[in-house]
Order: sequence, then C-alpha cells, then structure tokens
Amino acid sequence: MSMQSPAYKRHLENLQNEFDAKKYHELQKLDLYNEKTFYKAFVEDMLNAKKEIIIYSPFVTKFRSEFFSDTLKKLRKRNICIFIFTRPMEEQEYLMQSEIKCALKDYEELGVCIICLPGFIHQKVAIIDREILWEGSLNILSQRESKEIMRRITDEDCSKQIMSYLGLNKPLAEGYKFQYERLCRNLIENSKNNWLYAGLRIIYLGIKALISCLIKLIHARTKHKKLP
Repeated sequence: MSMQSPAYKRHLENLQNEFDAKKYHELQKLDLYNEKTFYKAFVEDMLNAKKEIIIYSPFVTKFRSEFFSDTLKKLRKRNICIFIFTRPMEEQEYLMQSEIKCALKDYEELGVCIICLPGFIHQKVAIIDREILWEGSLNILSQRESKEIMRRITDEDCSKQIMSYLGLNKPLAEGYKFQYERLCRNLIENSKNNWLYAGLRIIYLGIKALISCLIKLIHARTKHKKLP
C-alpha cells in the first residue's frame, strides 16, 4: 500500500475518526465538553431551566447574542430569570465596544438582566437553577473559533459555593430588585396606555354617534323640505 495513495489516506482518516469518537465518549463520562460539544448541551440545560440562569462571561459578541436569541425568547415566555455578568464597557477592547453595546442591547430587549463587574474578571461560569454548574475556559457569550474545555457538574452545594466565591449573591439580589422595579414600571405604563386607549375609544364612539345623529337630522330636514 503506497504511503501517498487515497486508500491509505482514507485509512488514516478512519483511524482518526475512531480515536476522536472514543475520546469523546470518555469525555462524556467525565462530563467534559469542548467548544464543539458544549453549546448543544448547554442550550439543552437552559431550555430545561425551571427558575434561573446565570451566565458569567467576561466578553460578549454579536455573533453569540444572535446564536442565543431564539433560546432566550423561549425562556422569556416561561418567565425564566436570566442574569449575565460581564466586564464594564471601559474594560473592554476599544475596537469591540460598539459590537458589545449592540449585543448587550439585544440581551436587554429579551429581558436579560445585565450586571457589569469591574476588576477585569476572567472566570467563565454558568449556573442553572443553582444546581447545575458549568465551568472551564470557554467564554460562553463570545467564543467562536478557539479551542476550549468545559465541565458540567450537577451539585447544588458546589454551585452555591462558586456563587459565594465569585461574590454573586449581593449583585443577584440587586438584579432581582431591578427586574421587579422594571416589571412594575411596565405594568403601570401598560395600565396608563390601556386607560388612554379606552378613553380615546369612548371619545371616538361618541363622535361617531354624534355624526350619525347629525346625518339623520340633516336627512330628516331635507325630506321635510321636499314635502308639498
């Protein structure tokens, strides 16, 4: 068999594929994921969330905000609370700030609570329902081509320990307060709009009835004048 023959190359590719498959199954037993396998598993966890999703990602890109858009819309319909912890704008690369602003705006429009933490944070973590912990090297809201590793741990105590270690409890309490206040403002605004709509409709119906009466009156007078 020639070292350069197509058959030999296919043989090497098959061996590599078998090795990759075996390695993947070994990683799955350890709940380890790479940049290719992480997002499918993570999105599945997000969609199975019951109450809360926390994403701790120093960097944000438009590419990933578009990727998560449909998932976040589904979560919003179920009233799942979603928090994103990231770096403040002044700690982001200048050339990326415009894109980051657009991405954060997309998240806010989908009901996500954005919390900026100063100090050049670099940890990468996600916590779902304070029971499932994702941690590793992958920037969840910005990764695109880099090689990464993430570990999935189902452990309530471990999840709460990471939250405490990263100092998330106080910012989360403030985030819930902000979301509650935003909800109240929206309810009040919608109530005002509903009253305004109802008032305008009453005025419209009143004017419509008045015009109808005037038209009938005009027709009656016209008909009366035509009588001999």
